Amino acid sequence: MKMVAHILIVLLSIISTLVYAYDPSPLQDICVADLNSEVLVNGFICKAVEEVTANDFFLSGFDKPSNTMNKVGFNVTNALVNQIPGLNTLGISLVLLDFAPYGENPPHTHPRATEILTVLEGKLYVGFVLSNQNNNTLISKVLNKGDVFVFPIGLIHFQANIGHTPAVAISALSSQNPGVITIANSVFGSKPPISDDILAKAFQVDKKVIDYLQAQFWMVAHILVVVLFSITSSLVYAYDPSPLQDICVADLNSKVLVNGFICKAVEEVTANDFFLSGFDKPSNTMNKVGFNVTNALVNQIPGLNTLGVSLVRLDFAPYGENPPHTHPRATEILTVLEGKLYVGFVLSNQNNNTLISKVLNKGDVFVFPIGLIHFQANIGHTPAVAVAALSSQNPGVITIANSVFGSKPPISDDILAKAFQVDKKVIDYLQAQFWMMKMVAHILVVVLFSITSSLVYAYDPSPLQDICVADLNSKVLVNGFICKAVEEVTANDFFLSGFDKPSNTMNKVGFNVTNALVNQIPGLNTLGISLVRLDFAPYGENPPHTHPRATEILTVLEGKLYVGFVLSNQNNNTLISKVLNKGDVFVFPIGLIHFQANIGHTPAVAISALSSQNPGVITIANSVFGSKPPISDDILAKAFQVDKKVIDYLQAQFWVNA
Repeated sequence: MKMVAHILIVLLSIISTLVYAYDPSPLQDICVADLNSEVLVNGFICKAVEEVTANDFFLSGFDKPSNTMNKVGFNVTNALVNQIPGLNTLGISLVLLDFAPYGENPPHTHPRATEILTVLEGKLYVGFVLSNQNNNTLISKVLNKGDVFVFPIGLIHFQANIGHTPAVAISALSSQNPGVITIANSVFGSKPPISDDILAKAFQVDKKVIDYLQAQFWMVAHILVVVLFSITSSLVYAYDPSPLQDICVADLNSKVLVNGFICKAVEEVTANDFFLSGFDKPSNTMNKVGFNVTNALVNQIPGLNTLGVSLVRLDFAPYGENPPHTHPRATEILTVLEGKLYVGFVLSNQNNNTLISKVLNKGDVFVFPIGLIHFQANIGHTPAVAVAALSSQNPGVITIANSVFGSKPPISDDILAKAFQVDKKVIDYLQAQFWMMKMVAHILVVVLFSITSSLVYAYDPSPLQDICVADLNSKVLVNGFICKAVEEVTANDFFLSGFDKPSNTMNKVGFNVTNALVNQIPGLNTLGISLVRLDFAPYGENPPHTHPRATEILTVLEGKLYVGFVLSNQNNNTLISKVLNKGDVFVFPIGLIHFQANIGHTPAVAISALSSQNPGVITIANSVFGSKPPISDDILAKAFQVDKKVIDYLQAQFWVNA
């Protein structure tokens, strides 16, 4: 009989309709942790946006070894939310693992995160143990330099250096604060100790053995910083479907369509399902942008299915770049392995399209929040290499130039000319360029969606009580808003009048919006939905834009609209478009670039519901060409494959935020 076999069998309901994941989801562009605040919430409260700098998303020194002179010959360098405050609410983090010769990271679990590990130097023997229901099977593998391995959330696992030289690895974890429970410490080193009677029976040994074990000095690895928890919070929500069992290895050969992949039978699973080799090999950067990517997504590592994390290797030729793009389903945390990169991301319209940028050197770490337009450029005359972790098994990529000017069929040049406020000849010129689709096109594998899926995956934090009406006057900054006292709540907190009144469309694009978001209806806080009224002048348009945190479903009340959205690179930037009449309804999936244009000579009106209390909007023209400060024209000229004069002309326009 095993030492703790069958203490608990986990019963999973096959008819469950709700899945709860781990980190709180973002309700705004950024929620940089205020590490100095004494207010206790689930995670951290937010710093004011005007106090945020690029350093809040940055960490240096990740190329420096840590001290492994201890009993287990192992140490860790953290890039968690306490080290990178910008990680707050973004559901991902990074650690650097240093092993002395024959050192080890003892058996442990991460209660809130899956781990995906890449070996940078040396040889590691690694493994994880399935739970009782799967007979405590050990899945193990020897890893060499460049190999990648996945450790599913909550399972006991270990890593051991089996070589006579030091070993180094980087691990990404699917939480800003993954937690660590070292088994020896937790069982035999708890304070106060667990009764030796209990442990003697559990381990079926004499109490003297337990007393001996409890007398040892247990080396607790400080993988985790202090976590601040709300005394009222018990559930948090992330992005990918959460695991309902130990492992759900993707059956890549199945023709059954679900959100992600169906699972292989456990008895067919091997260590190779969690393994990938060759991550130390450079990819070919002989292309127009001097950049390429090597994937470690669910198609390459089937064991990633349901685990909410993945990895990519980024190779840059001298002065190569990864052009402006977004990941609609993931935050990215990047580590520079070689070279020097200039990187940045652009906040959304509500934050004035501010550019947050930084020059990174070897060992530096930087975070790109989910859904925001960002870029990386090698500013050195030698090749550069980085590894990026992403908070989804299939993060998606939308390269802005490809999606806007290279869609198939093309977006109307009339629409783009108005959106970018330039002559149609400029648009025709841009659309005539050869868009280098492969530069980041294969960051994504095919996503399979089931039209009959009964699981619901939402983005906003779900309610933990009947109502949490936003206290709009509080100066406490959290992800969303703190709650008003229930006794102060009135019906007006759930009410807004005037949604029948047209807004002023006398502007360059002939469009305006009336919001019914959480700022207008405080009762929406934590409820994951909002509403907007869209008013179009004759031939007015809502220019190409994205909502980083919401899907949109639109109903035409008056007039005729031409609408469309553009699929991501993996789906060839295909344009899905339709002419809508009064009473028609159309859906725009989360994170995808989309537009609406009035093609009639009378005003048009629509109402849209969005799956977030604060969906955010990123108008492409504003964000790319109107950021503050501007993105370098060198970077944009290469990204859009045009002369810098064209970029300078576009950046000189007056941009209207829709």
